[in-house]
Amino acid sequence: MADADSPLFRFQLWRANLPPALRVLLTVNLATYLAYVLLAFFGFFGVPLGQFMVDWLTLPTSWEVALTRPWTVLTYGFVNAFGGFFGLISFVFGFYWLQWMGRDYEESYGAHRLFGLYVMGALGGAVVGLALGAVLPLPRSEYFGLWTPVTAILCAIATLHPTRGIGLFLLGVVPMKWIAVGFVVISLLFSADLSVLGAALVGVLVGRAQQAGSDPAAWAAPLFGGRIGRRPKKKTSRQTVTASRSKRSSSSRSSSKTVGRDAAPALDVDEILDKILDKGYESLTKEEREALDRASRD
Repeated sequence: MADADSPLFRFQLWRANLPPALRVLLTVNLATYLAYVLLAFFGFFGVPLGQFMVDWLTLPTSWEVALTRPWTVLTYGFVNAFGGFFGLISFVFGFYWLQWMGRDYEESYGAHRLFGLYVMGALGGAVVGLALGAVLPLPRSEYFGLWTPVTAILCAIATLHPTRGIGLFLLGVVPMKWIAVGFVVISLLFSADLSVLGAALVGVLVGRAQQAGSDPAAWAAPLFGGRIGRRPKKKTSRQTVTASRSKRSSSSRSSSKTVGRDAAPALDVDEILDKILDKGYESLTKEEREALDRASRD
């Protein structure tokens, strides 16, 4: 069995415990950032591979140049060309926000919705960024990074749960709607990133569509097993009575089950990780997921 205290084991445990869409998005973003850092290192020896990556995968602010690289309207949202110490800080915060809000959104609404929202946020940000860049002078020459799609996720959550409070350092508990507004304003003031406006618009529209019962990200469902999340139906009176009887029956057996759970052998975390690699996170039972959570907290 692997050493439970090793950084590699803890990283594998953390990654295995991620929901599927978030695992893909975080892995791609981390890989592109590490690739950029490595290629930038080669630049010190006269090999400009990092600049080649920037030129061909980030989105030019000029629509004339962007027309010659049409793939960049999507790739820029996955490419993290953050250089220097402050670039590292920006990436770390963006990575954390994606993990934090992405997990919340995916566990609430489904894997395909998170992935679809990320992609649509990048595309919407590209359209608005190029349109505004055609009429406004910009101090930057390209758009890149995960912050634009993260803005779409933030604004979608703020639309669905505008009054949900989030505790912020020195500010106390702030409703999600004001966090979203403040984030967009700060992004415009400090980075001149007009693509966040398009991503914010996409997030609001997707949130409104979900409130109306539609699914703009249904196209992404086949990527995650074809299961499209649906709102839970209201229980009928017959279902309510059945659920009530079931609850009373289960509570009467709780004492004996408690003894059984305490006596059950601990699940092997390595076996759970192997199961995730073979069949995916969704194949885990409730007990196996709880075992992963306990191991990650130890």
